Amino acid sequence: MNNKINLLIAVILFISASQIRGQEWIAPADKASVSNPSEYNLANVKKGKEIYQKNCKSCHGDAGKYNALPLVPVPPDVASEIMHSNTEGGLFHKITAGKGGMPQFETTLSEDDRWRLVNYIMNYNPNVEPVLVEAPPVKAKIMASVNEVNKQVEVFAEFDNNGTFEKLADAEVIVSAKKTFGNLVIGKALTDENGRALFTIPESHIGDEEGYVKLVVALGEGYEVAALDLKSAKVGKLKEIPKLIKGGEILWSTNENIQPWLLFSYLGAVGGAWLAIGYIIFLIFRIRKYSKL
Repeated sequence: MNNKINLLIAVILFISASQIRGQEWIAPADKASVSNPSEYNLANVKKGKEIYQKNCKSCHGDAGKYNALPLVPVPPDVASEIMHSNTEGGLFHKITAGKGGMPQFETTLSEDDRWRLVNYIMNYNPNVEPVLVEAPPVKAKIMASVNEVNKQVEVFAEFDNNGTFEKLADAEVIVSAKKTFGNLVIGKALTDENGRALFTIPESHIGDEEGYVKLVVALGEGYEVAALDLKSAKVGKLKEIPKLIKGGEILWSTNENIQPWLLFSYLGAVGGAWLAIGYIIFLIFRIRKYSKL
């Protein structure tokens, strides 16, 4: 009996191993030999990281953390040996074409973005000098004010240097407008050697009906700091309110000024509703009457 059980287990393991080997994904030679036209530099790797965070992280996990989703087969980590057994052309082909649980990104990501994604993966190749070094975020703090006359946001940033806050130079400042379903980035600026940045609100940015905009100021990636919500400032274009009736006419204010077509439509709708209700009540009474017979 034990021999039969052991044999069954062996067969199951053999079949499972065969399936896993059958799922090995090798890019065609002509695709694997394609060179990356996107330059391997910090800007492209950073852009590739943004693309990875939006499209790939949910399955592959954080780079180097080996916390991918427990799928079959398990999506390889960006820093794993299996990932870097691929050429750049092979990676591009797999990102483009997809296979099984791996979606194809040919129609959702541009060719340039797919190559930038390859650049991000190559940043973790042991044979390539990394240009993007993942470091713990730097503690920082920001202060900001708005000049409504000049439509400018002035920002002052500092960072924690071993317990002492000092001026934060060359840091990216992100200015956004607070919307109902999130923040809309208006633009970015860099702090100078004094930790200051001056951002001018674009003339084209639309505020509310009076031109007010709820501004949010934050620092770019790499800094541990809470976003700063500023009070509403009158720095945007007036939001246009579409008119229901053109030509300066009044939709209605009093019964004397109401448009005849609107009055008849309203009375017709109300009268029709009451007729429908009355007919339903009439049917109910008839049903009750016949049910007693």
